[in-house]
Amino acid sequence: MLFDIDGTLLHGRPEGHSRAMVDAMREVWGVPAVPDDIWAVEPAGRTDREIARMVLRGHGVDDAGIDRRTAEWIALAEALHESIAANHPSPVAAPDADEVTGRLLDEGAEIALVTGNLQAIGRAKVGAAGLGHRFGEGGGFGCDSEVRADLVRIARQRAGGSHADHEVVVVGDTPRDIAAARAAGVRVVAVTTGAHGADVLDAADAVVPDLSGALTALLA
Repeated sequence: MLFDIDGTLLHGRPEGHSRAMVDAMREVWGVPAVPDDIWAVEPAGRTDREIARMVLRGHGVDDAGIDRRTAEWIALAEALHESIAANHPSPVAAPDADEVTGRLLDEGAEIALVTGNLQAIGRAKVGAAGLGHRFGEGGGFGCDSEVRADLVRIARQRAGGSHADHEVVVVGDTPRDIAAARAAGVRVVAVTTGAHGADVLDAADAVVPDLSGALTALLA
C-alpha cells in the first residue's frame, strides 16, 4: 500500500514546506520567489520538482538552468525545512491515520510513502505528525523524479519488485494521484479529505470519505 502525504495522511496547509522551497529557489537561482507562487501553480498532486520548475519558468529561468542546479536546490530546501517549519503551523495527521496504518501492518500489509514531497521534508512532516514509526525505508519521493508515476515504480523497486500489479494500491486525494497509479499499472483508492470531491476522483477504483473507508476498501 502506497500512501500519499498531503491531503491523505496529513491535513492542513504545509506552510513551512512551501517556504523552504521558495527560500531555496531564491538562494540558488536568485529569483524573487514567494510561497504564493507555489499555490498559483495548483501544487496538489504534483512533485516538488515539477512545482519548482513551474515557478522558476514563471521567473524566467530556462529548463537548462533549472536542471543544472536542481540537485543543489533539493539539498538546500531539505536543509532549510527543519528550522523554517519550526516557526510555522505543521500539517496534522488525519484523525484515523495512525489506526488505519497500524491495522494494515497488523494484517501483514507492506506500507510505504509515495509523495511528491522531497524525501527529507516528507519524512519530517510525517514524523512531526506522529506517524513516522509506521513508515520505514523505501517509498518514492519528489526528489527521485519529477514525474509522479515514476515514484510509484521506484517505490515498487525499493520494495523488491515482487508484487503483482493488482497487489499494489496507491491511496491519494487528487486526480494526479489517480493518473500516476494508472500510468504505473496499479490500483488506486481516492479519499475526499483533500481539495477534491468525489465527482473529480471517480476514475479511482474506489472513492471513500476518509482513510477508514480506504481501509475497508483495501481489506475487501
